[in-house]
Amino acid sequence: MKRDMDLVRFILIQVEHADGRIDAENLGNEDTALDVVFYHLELMQAHGLLDASLQYGYDGSKNVAYRGSVSGLTWDGHDYLDAIRDDRVWKRTKKTIAESVGSVTFASIKSVASMIAEQLIKAHLGIL
Repeated sequence: MKRDMDLVRFILIQVEHADGRIDAENLGNEDTALDVVFYHLELMQAHGLLDASLQYGYDGSKNVAYRGSVSGLTWDGHDYLDAIRDDRVWKRTKKTIAESVGSVTFASIKSVASMIAEQLIKAHLGIL
């Protein structure tokens, strides 16, 4: 399964806006299969972006996540979301990466987004 950074951003925003624990079933959109949401939650938890509780069962051929919830973002999750939250920054980050190398690591996405945000701030302040 391929990592979807738009889905990662979407999940982070939803978790941040939640008043408490949020069920995994409520973290995707109508176009996202539940197994894709669970896969991304696993990745995000392993990378230290959020605190999740995922339960697994055996469907006859493999272990599959069937229930889960997210209790909140970690410090790193908040930092990453702060870097990519703004729609202008996120769109320019994706465009920059797509036009230059196509795909990059998670850390590189955060770095590029931070640089773009800094450019926008400098332009706003008139110091570019």
